[in-house]
Amino acid sequence: MRRTERVFVSNLAIHGFHGLIPAEKTLGQKFYADIECLVARTEAPSDTMGDAVDYGKLCDLAHDISVSGPFNLVETLAERIGHGVLETFPLVKSVRVRIRKPNAPVRHFFDDVGVEITLERDG
Repeated sequence: MRRTERVFVSNLAIHGFHGLIPAEKTLGQKFYADIECLVARTEAPSDTMGDAVDYGKLCDLAHDISVSGPFNLVETLAERIGHGVLETFPLVKSVRVRIRKPNAPVRHFFDDVGVEITLERDG
């Protein structure tokens, strides 16, 4: 039997100095991250953390990558988080990262704008 687990973090608020406008790099702003990891298994996991994807560590990883910036594009932030997840968690077969920017300097009314990427291991 093949089973798939979905481990996720929704609406993680992270601060960063990401953007193209100088004020974004000076003042910084809040971003929201959604991270979804798919773990494919042939059997149920053991009841130990060593056999799981730690969502607390997912949050720490996203935070640490954000503060390592600044990045001009939220696409770069999402890409770095995705690669970080795959490097840190060998159980993860694919990861989807969505970065939302609620205070983007756009002269229209919206809840947020952003980007979503999906990365998969080869093989």
